[in-house]
Order: sequence, then structure tokens, then C-alpha cells
Amino acid sequence: MTVTCLGAWHNGPTMRKRDLLERIDRHMERGNEHMDRGNELMDRSNEHMDRGNELMDRSNVLMDRSTVLMDRSTVLMDRGNVLMEAVQEELRLAREQHADLRVFIREMNLRAERFTQGVVNSLEAVSADLRDLREESRAQSQALLLVLDRIDPGRSAG
Repeated sequence: MTVTCLGAWHNGPTMRKRDLLERIDRHMERGNEHMDRGNELMDRSNEHMDRGNELMDRSNVLMDRSTVLMDRSTVLMDRGNVLMEAVQEELRLAREQHADLRVFIREMNLRAERFTQGVVNSLEAVSADLRDLREESRAQSQALLLVLDRIDPGRSAG
């Protein structure tokens, strides 16, 4: 059987069935090679997709853990903020108490200074009185010795 074919790809106006089948077989082989290569690429693509899915699953697990940690961190931050506010209030109260204590200490120092000045003034008065008493005692001793010298003039020379 002969096939009539028009076109540039054939070897003449008529092509034998056998030649045509051989050409079709070659094209089929080439098509099969392309299909095999396509299947290899699809297999590789599936492997990459599986690996991508594994990575996505791991990423989801990590994201879930991260969310849990973030929630815990938020709770701790809130607690820290409450504690910080309490510390700031304690510092404010301590400053107030410190100011009150400074006023109290200043008043106590003034009282102590007045008391000490009073004691110093009293001691100076006592000291002045003692000086006066000493001078008076000397004067009395001198007067007594003069009286004794008049009563018994020879005895004092003795």
C-alpha cells in the first residue's frame, strides 16, 4: 500500500506505509522519552513538594510554640508592669517618708542644739558660780587667817 502525501517532510509524492510507521514509531519513542523526562521531573517536583510540606508542618509546630511563648511572655510582661507600678508606688512612699524623716531629724537636731546650748549655758553659769565661790572661799580663808593671826600673834610665826 502506498500513501500519497503532500508537503516538504516526505521523500516523494508517495510514501510507503512502512516508512510512515517507522517515522511514527520514532516520534512515539521521542514522545515517550519526553514523557519519561516529564515523569522524572514530576517525581522530583513531588519530592520537593513533600519536603516543602514537611517544612511547612515543622514551621507550623514552631509557630504554635512561638505563639505559646509569646502568650506567656505577654502574661509575664503584664505581671512585670504590675510589679513595676508597685515598686514605683513604694519608691514614692519611701521618698515621702524620707522627706518626713528629714523634717523630723531637723526638728530633733534643733531641739538637741537648743538643749545642748541650755546645758552649755547652765555649765557656764555653774562654772562662774564656782569661780565666785572659789574667790569667796579664798577671801574667807585669808580673812580667817588674819583673824587667827590677831588672836595669837606668836603662834603663827612658829
